[in-house]
Amino acid sequence: MRKAAPPEFHAKIAPSTEPRYILGICLALAATVIFACQDAMTKTLVHNYPATFIVMVRYWVFFLAGVYMAKTASGGLVANIRSKRPIVQCLRGLLLLLELIAIALAFRVMGLAEATSIFQSYPLFGTIIAVFLLKEKVGWRRVCALVIGFIGILIMLRPGSGVLSVGAIWALVAALFFALYMALTRLVGGIDKPQTSFFYVGLVGLVVMNLGLPFFWVHMDSYYVWILVALCFTSVVGHFLMIKALSLAPLTVVQPFNYLQLVWSVIIGYIVFGDMPDILTLVGAALVVGSGLFVFFREQVKTAKIVVK
Repeated sequence: MRKAAPPEFHAKIAPSTEPRYILGICLALAATVIFACQDAMTKTLVHNYPATFIVMVRYWVFFLAGVYMAKTASGGLVANIRSKRPIVQCLRGLLLLLELIAIALAFRVMGLAEATSIFQSYPLFGTIIAVFLLKEKVGWRRVCALVIGFIGILIMLRPGSGVLSVGAIWALVAALFFALYMALTRLVGGIDKPQTSFFYVGLVGLVVMNLGLPFFWVHMDSYYVWILVALCFTSVVGHFLMIKALSLAPLTVVQPFNYLQLVWSVIIGYIVFGDMPDILTLVGAALVVGSGLFVFFREQVKTAKIVVK
């Protein structure tokens, strides 16, 4: 068992670490606001243009950002794009691409808050995937949290009531794809550099979507062009802020604040689109978020126990 640090040691590190954590939290909060705004812009665009076209243009910018990150990182471009698990990296990129398309299709036919609420179930899917893919053990507490979370999903979907829509299915599919993407990200996290993973995501999306360029391309009105430019710009800024936040504060500190994106989605959805989720959607979302937070904290407790043994 590790010994506790003497009081004077804590006194010395507290002033230097706490401001970093606070700054990291502030950057993470800014990122969640940006991501919610991105979803609103995506919803506006996919109402008028194909989701595949919007995603394709986003990947042009995403790829350029990935090249820039790899080129400016230590070691240079060639060293940072070399992967030890290229097949897994390509599969990650494909899964994220499918997730972006699926959630864009969900936004086309659903309210912003409803789609985001269902998508927030991805940590629950991620826990199940971790059991089968990563061979992780799950205790009874997390099993109970998973059951409660899926009850929340059922409350939001309300199968058999006529409320279950194509958009809800797309949001659920997006959550599953994103959970798979996160599981594979954990697999390569200790093998490849972050900039390598970022580069492959952009590369796969660019190659796949450009194959359909003749079929996806459409002409846009200037008004929507500016919205698309803003979407691409905020996408890069949002991811940069989140990466920077995680460099200042650990995931255990930052992750809970990510759920505030749902709050911003409710506010923005009401202001921009006049959408207000009903009480059952809010109850279901609360169960999903609560169970997701519990699963996350139990994972941290389990990890801590492993470290100190």
